[in-house]
Amino acid sequence: MDAQKVEELFCWGILKHLLKWVCLLQTNLFLTQVEERDSDNFLFDLLEALQDPETGISIKNRTWMLKKWKNCFVGKDMVIWLIEADYAQDVDEALAIGNDLLSRGLMSHVTGDHAFKNEDLFYRFAPGPEIDSARSRNVKSWTNKALEVIGGFDGEDILQPEFLELDEEMMVAADELEVSPLDKWNLQLLDNVHPSNWENPDPLHYNIVAIGAGAGGLITAAASAGVGARAALIEKHLLGGDCLNVGCVPSKALIKCAEEIHRVRESYNFGVNIDGDISVDFGAVMERMRRIRAEISVNDSARRFQEELNVDVYIGHATFTSKHSLEVGGQTIRFSKAVIATGARAAVPSIDGLQDVNYLTNSTIFNLTELPRRFGVIGTGAIGCEMAQTFARFGSEVTIFARSEGIMSREDPEAVSIVTEQFLKEGITILPTVTYEHIAENENGEILVVCQVDGEHQEFIFDQLLIATGRAPNVENMGLEAAKVKYNDRQGIRVTYHILTY
Repeated sequence: MDAQKVEELFCWGILKHLLKWVCLLQTNLFLTQVEERDSDNFLFDLLEALQDPETGISIKNRTWMLKKWKNCFVGKDMVIWLIEADYAQDVDEALAIGNDLLSRGLMSHVTGDHAFKNEDLFYRFAPGPEIDSARSRNVKSWTNKALEVIGGFDGEDILQPEFLELDEEMMVAADELEVSPLDKWNLQLLDNVHPSNWENPDPLHYNIVAIGAGAGGLITAAASAGVGARAALIEKHLLGGDCLNVGCVPSKALIKCAEEIHRVRESYNFGVNIDGDISVDFGAVMERMRRIRAEISVNDSARRFQEELNVDVYIGHATFTSKHSLEVGGQTIRFSKAVIATGARAAVPSIDGLQDVNYLTNSTIFNLTELPRRFGVIGTGAIGCEMAQTFARFGSEVTIFARSEGIMSREDPEAVSIVTEQFLKEGITILPTVTYEHIAENENGEILVVCQVDGEHQEFIFDQLLIATGRAPNVENMGLEAAKVKYNDRQGIRVTYHILTY
């Protein structure tokens, strides 16, 4: 190789390195300029421009490998837009901008598997009050509204609903949803499973619609969308249903605490001696439950199902108008198939005066913030028995009322005998063959239960009374007649062996 050729290669090598350094310098200069500016305003302006429906990049539902991805844009399109809009001088600078937005959590790859690249990859902007549409920004989330009122959360403080003056509409909504107290955990829960700023999507003709977002509805909608079906999910109350909100999750969180308290009390059996009384911080127990529930709730959240699982989520009451159509929030939804998964609620027995008493059910017991000294339970099934033992271990004086001769009448007698023996050992009073005469509440909020126990007239006073006498199906006011679905108020919807309606 002659000297001239060597010199040319050497010059090209130097030029190549110089160009690379210039690109790095421009990128670093851009990032420095972003940091030196009012970055919030800069990013807000950039994101507003990117999402402008007339002049921004194309954001729409896209399909790849038979799977639908909602509200996405293509990385390559954004690179071109940034250069043409003079936000970037070249591809490298555009990539630097995109990856900066990515690192700040303001946008993401749809599956989280890629950095920002100049390729045909799908990305979407992160949801949030800073970068949502103008219409969404005008409606406050539960948490943001609370922060406006109180200025922040003080860690251990528990906010009672009456102390948190949200606007009237939100206070009424919280009361109807039976969620209390409105501390940071319950606000986080509501933001996930009943967001105040939610806007129902534009209706499509769906392959399948699930009414009710408990376990059945969630699984139906997610599984259907996962194989390419156009799926919708409708919930008027709280996504996650009983299991997340008023069943499995909160009850097992309390039971775990009660179990640990019992272990401590019984530790003398293992040679562990504890001097002094064992105290239970009931407020901390309940806050732990609310924290766990709120942290889990993101898995059942409206936003996750709509943006990650490709399910159209509607919040509102569904009413059938025909076998293949229904209305929710003033919108008409058409579908090929529907799954009715509306679950059940606490059944309340017909006892004189009970309707005028502030009793508890499984929907409201988890709202307590103070441990009742005297705790009554009407109902001897799973819910009544597990809450009776839990509150007894917390320190309440617990009395269970049984219509039959004992508890858990549908279970194996040997198992019932073991549970009954343990309950009596733990100081729980079980009253058999009870006939109720009257229930009333006095001016102090105490609840009086007047009844016959084994034919003997007795009166009991409680600070809280739990009603756990079974479940009633949620089938009313759904327009099931218009859908030609057979049902009754006691047994619910009539189905075949294959769980199809008649």
